[in-house]
Amino acid sequence: MAAKGIRLKAKSTDFTQGGIIKPVLLFALPTLLGNIFSALYNVVDTIVVGQFVGANALAAVGCCFAVSMVCVAVFAGFGMGSGILTAQMFGAKQNDRLTATVNTAYIGGFIVGTTMIIIGEIIAVPLLKLMNTPDSIMGMATQYLRIFLLGCTGQLYYFMGSNMLRGLGDSKWPTYAVVLCSALNIILDLVFVVVLHWDCAGVALATVIAQTVSGVAVLIRVYTGGYGVKFERKTFKIDTGILKMILRIGIPGALNMMVTSIGTVIIQSFANGFGETLVATNSIAQKIDQFALMPMMAMGTALTMFVGQNLGAGLHKRSNEGMRKITLVILVVGLLSTGVCFVLAGPLCRIFVSEEEVIAMGIEAVRLAALFYVAHALQMALSSVLQGAGATKPIMYFSFIGIAARVLMCYLFAVRTGAWQGLFWATNGYFALMAILTALYVWKGNWRQFVQVGRGPGRPGPGAPAPTEE
Repeated sequence: MAAKGIRLKAKSTDFTQGGIIKPVLLFALPTLLGNIFSALYNVVDTIVVGQFVGANALAAVGCCFAVSMVCVAVFAGFGMGSGILTAQMFGAKQNDRLTATVNTAYIGGFIVGTTMIIIGEIIAVPLLKLMNTPDSIMGMATQYLRIFLLGCTGQLYYFMGSNMLRGLGDSKWPTYAVVLCSALNIILDLVFVVVLHWDCAGVALATVIAQTVSGVAVLIRVYTGGYGVKFERKTFKIDTGILKMILRIGIPGALNMMVTSIGTVIIQSFANGFGETLVATNSIAQKIDQFALMPMMAMGTALTMFVGQNLGAGLHKRSNEGMRKITLVILVVGLLSTGVCFVLAGPLCRIFVSEEEVIAMGIEAVRLAALFYVAHALQMALSSVLQGAGATKPIMYFSFIGIAARVLMCYLFAVRTGAWQGLFWATNGYFALMAILTALYVWKGNWRQFVQVGRGPGRPGPGAPAPTEE
């Protein structure tokens, strides 16, 4: 039951009371569905470009991938900061500050998104030249990137709104948004590319429109869904203190994603050196891995919001209990994923390709990755706990250490030895290292100091002590 003065009409999950496992599972299911839709629409996007525009267009879009990943890192970081702080404010039942958090996030997001558009349009061509984009696809790549960058504000709103809704205990509407985005993107792809023949411009425009519409949809839902967030002209302004909290949580998350992306590009270059067969194998293994990890990721998102709400409310005992129980569930899911992928590695690889050499390598790669899913599960669960507390800075430091170790191990185990299996041992060993570092910090570290809000009528600052229980 919400605190006095906050009447919630929306059917959102208040993790600060009642059971633990059932509400978390019910929260995670829509998130899992959304992740599946998101992955599927990216696959369809690639098929449309490759089949109806051609290899050059696919290469042009691929050239812009690194730039788009930097943008996504900013979107995800700002969205993470907004979502986690929203969860803590919601758990603390500080309605005025909850409204201030949402208002600050959206105004700040508009400024950040508009700045990215202006800077991006200025540096788009020099950036593509710096990346040694071939002259044959420079025109299409420039066209795609410039249109893609026009959607920065809309895409940022999409990330922020979805994360804030989850922080408010609603995982259904973010799923509705991603389904809307996926369906609209596929339809517009077909209309712009197949019917109107707008080629790369059509692909970029479809993405911008779909994500902007979804961003507006979640924005409207945040304010009108009955979560206790008010839209009033006199209060629609930036709270600099709250903005600092959002950035304190979000910037490390964005830097983490950027460094991870750079590391992935380096490792991909190592894989490319082993030839086309391994490149194909790696692509298949990554796709199977992506779907295998989705249930764990969905549970991790639910755990983040559970911890965020309970720490915001000062319910440390309940937070610890939930952390133990939900982590155990995620570990069980990881063990089940190991069994499924180990047994079905062959049939799963044959979905993507028919060449026996690729299938044989794929089976070995998938099974090798599956051996580490329990380590994946532990790392995801404990990182989710830290995120819920707002402790994204330690996660960033661990990630920097892990990525450096991952690149070094890939070089030593694969490039130096000439054994392609070394890439997969090193890549998955990285997750085991991350799990160990995160577990040690959760066990021994003072990560609760990162909580940005305490419960009560006052306005305690970052890290202020909150009541342990009520």
